[in-house]
Amino acid sequence: RLRVPVCLAESGFAARETYRVYVCFPVMKNEFESVTQEVYTMNPLKYYRIFDEEPCPCGSGMKYSLCCKKREDSFQRDNKRPVEVQAAEILKKSQYKCCLHPDKSRCVKHIKEAHALQNNKIISLLSENGHVYMLNDKKPPLIIPTEKGEIETLTLLDKVGVNRATTATCFCDIHDDEVFAAIEKGAPAFDKGNDEHKFLYAYKAFIFEYYKKLVEQKAFQRMIKAKPSVLKSRMMVAYYRDISLTMREMDTVKDTFDKAILVNDYGILQTCIIEIPGSIGFANYACIAPDYDLYGRKIKNTKNGIMHRLYITVFPEENRSFILLSCLHTDSKVYKDFFQQLQAANVDKVKYYFDLMLPLYSENIIISPRLWEHWTEEQQTAFTFYINLHGHLFSVYRLGMKFAMQNCRNQTTGFGDGKRGKIVLLLLQQLSFCLR
Repeated sequence: RLRVPVCLAESGFAARETYRVYVCFPVMKNEFESVTQEVYTMNPLKYYRIFDEEPCPCGSGMKYSLCCKKREDSFQRDNKRPVEVQAAEILKKSQYKCCLHPDKSRCVKHIKEAHALQNNKIISLLSENGHVYMLNDKKPPLIIPTEKGEIETLTLLDKVGVNRATTATCFCDIHDDEVFAAIEKGAPAFDKGNDEHKFLYAYKAFIFEYYKKLVEQKAFQRMIKAKPSVLKSRMMVAYYRDISLTMREMDTVKDTFDKAILVNDYGILQTCIIEIPGSIGFANYACIAPDYDLYGRKIKNTKNGIMHRLYITVFPEENRSFILLSCLHTDSKVYKDFFQQLQAANVDKVKYYFDLMLPLYSENIIISPRLWEHWTEEQQTAFTFYINLHGHLFSVYRLGMKFAMQNCRNQTTGFGDGKRGKIVLLLLQQLSFCLR
């Protein structure tokens, strides 16, 4: 979870002068740093400055010189509500309803709360009394002032109803029902040889993260419209550059998925499938670019300024579980060696890798109450800390993951659940997370 630096007083949302508030948008964790490294290859003046002839960052479509450059900030009366409530409202007001399916001619008016992870197959299997545990973005984050005068944010894991878990208003009734019918309620179990199954899991992992980026972009544009003077901040201009570059990358991928969906071409992906005995106690979807492979070597996931991501889904069935990792065929060279490593490695070593990687890179983790409540308070606190890592701490732990995998490069045994550290998400032969 990345911190987006936004002074509420500067962005039109009144705040105490002693606070510098960070609005938490649901961004892919390693995205900001990786994208920033590429954007820095731009002319430094352009990176930190908005030029007159550029499209205005508010999204109006007009040139900056004719739009927000000389526009006055909107007046905002003093707001005495807690700053964390104000911060959450910025994101909440930016949520919107749309259908991301490419065939708009068949869309219906009603946009539903679509599930990134199937409610009637995956989430219901994990639930207890109709609830699961997950990071709840619909509640204000905990904002903690530090001794250095900075702000740290913490999103807590919360008990969420199955009808709200992993939902987003990004598909209409018709397209949500039709497109994903092959993996929804009443459909057969996952078939490793079925290209449509693999395609749909990968597409869901991508498109729900794409929607989050759209919301993030809209929140930023909303802030600019309220207080255009924030564009005088070099940090805010740099953040705008990052958003714009990431959206261009993801728009290209969406175009590829859209063309495939329209003609039912399910062969555009290369998928690595890992089957695990037993029904695991969590599920996850992610659109990420892991930095290190199973040997701790750097994965060259960024080429010519473009980041190439994996579409990952982890889910249980009745007596088995799966980890699916997919990439576009055009990106197969990037992940070829990594996929081969995963297929050849001992399953316990693969578990160990995902123990370290998934909660560090992805926030979309759904945990069964049976597992969460089995943990001690110390274990719950440690996991909450780990899944909230961002910024400098994220970079530190990412290097820790690299060294951990390098240290066990030639190791093939000794990765059993009892040797994984304090936090064990799943028991027996099931996949687990841990903190070393």
